[in-house]
Amino acid sequence: MKKFIFLFVLMIITLTSFAQSNSVYKMYRTQNYHNQLRLNTMTGEVQQIQDDGQSWMMICSAREILGDVAGRFCLYETQNMWTFIMLDTYTGKNWQVQFSVKGEDYMFAVPINRYSLAFPAEESKWIERFQMFATQNMWTFILLDSYNSKLWQVQYSSQDLDNLMCIPINENELVSDNEKCIFSIQPLTSMYQYYLINDHTGDMWKFQWSTKGDDYRWIEKF
Repeated sequence: MKKFIFLFVLMIITLTSFAQSNSVYKMYRTQNYHNQLRLNTMTGEVQQIQDDGQSWMMICSAREILGDVAGRFCLYETQNMWTFIMLDTYTGKNWQVQFSVKGEDYMFAVPINRYSLAFPAEESKWIERFQMFATQNMWTFILLDSYNSKLWQVQYSSQDLDNLMCIPINENELVSDNEKCIFSIQPLTSMYQYYLINDHTGDMWKFQWSTKGDDYRWIEKF
């Protein structure tokens, strides 16, 4: 009986997780409790919704007009209360998304990385291929291709929109022709250093990001 109950609970959790990951629309709370953001996870369209549910304002039009896969786009909250980063988990493209209570002139989405880092075919069903991780530096995220191990340092800004960057940390992929999430990262005690881990083999690398320049970014087998 206990085994049956355990399996039933596990099935419910699995179905719930599947439903959430396959939702076309997803709501994100903001640090301004009067506002939420609604993301179309198929196309990348973002709307700002007031707490009364009556005021809907467009922040970001569709990035992928013919999007047909739910869960392709996601939003990452930053430490700047007005800023989120939107990620296309299929291509690695990302945008700085700004919401505001001052009006539409203060709402926008501007590309951080406008170039595709992977090229999905029409039949591709890539689940969480590209992932982003916040660092202790509020302006810096790490972007990971969890299929092949490639890493980028992503910089956003609230002051200088001409200084948004997506900088490679490692140029060479460690695995090719793979279409599953097999790589993850874990922070070290230094705010600039992380482990890159192949979760299938247990192989590990140590890498470092930096705001000082390319000479301070590196990766090595651990």
